[in-house]
This record gives sequence, C-alpha cells and structure tokens, in this order.
Amino acid sequence: MVYEFKDYEARFINKARVMRFSSISKEGYPHVVPLCHVYDNGYLYAVTDYGTKKLKNIEHNNKVAVIVDEYGEPWGKNKGIMIQGRAEILERGEEFRRVAQLLTRKFPYYEREPYGPIEEGDAPIIKIIPEKAVSWGLKPRYKR
Repeated sequence: MVYEFKDYEARFINKARVMRFSSISKEGYPHVVPLCHVYDNGYLYAVTDYGTKKLKNIEHNNKVAVIVDEYGEPWGKNKGIMIQGRAEILERGEEFRRVAQLLTRKFPYYEREPYGPIEEGDAPIIKIIPEKAVSWGLKPRYKR
C-alpha cells in the first residue's frame, strides 16, 4: 500500500535539498547516506552510481527508510518526516528521463561533468515507494 502524503508533508519534502537514505546490507546492518532528491507524484527519487553500496543493498533487500528533516533551536522548532518503503531501480524509459530532468532542474550541477548529465545506462535512479510515514513539526498551527 502506498502512503499518501499530506499537502504540508509533500511541500516540505519537495523543498528540502537533501535526505538521509537508509538501506540494509546483506549482513543486516543499516547503511545511511545523504542523497539529493526530488519529489514527484507521491514518490521520492535520487540518482546514484553503479557499484555503490546502497545499490547493492537494494538489489538484495528493497526495504528502505528516509529521513528529511530540519534542526532548529530551541528543539521545539525541529521538523521532519521519516518514511519507510520500498526502492526500485530505474535505468531507462520515460519515467527515468522525466525524473532526470526534474533532478537537473532542482540541482543544476547535474547538467555537466563530473556529476552529469544523467543519462540512461550511465547512472541509475532510485525510486522510493513510500508505505509508512511519520512527520513532526510540519502540521500548520492555527491561532485561536
């Protein structure tokens, strides 16, 4: 079952420039790395390189978790969302090309070497399919 983000969660995820992405190694250890992402139609996407630990982990076990957050002081200003779900690897096709354009628009350094361009067969895109999520500090507060 795909989790449907509330509007304020989707806006927060879309605005953020980095997420913490966790996959599970064959040995059962979590592997956490920062990734630049885009949000589109309820899914999160990030590009990676072939041969990375996260890609090998996904091939072994596609269950993943993501944190998108902001730290604020005092702590009452902390906000974020933790997402659990499955990952798929995109290597070609219309969805790959559309997401590559979205990533390049949000992160222009993907336009040229050494980070881009993002092309089919050159760098896979991780698609995160959310199944559960918990957010904090994002819900709009209304004054009485």
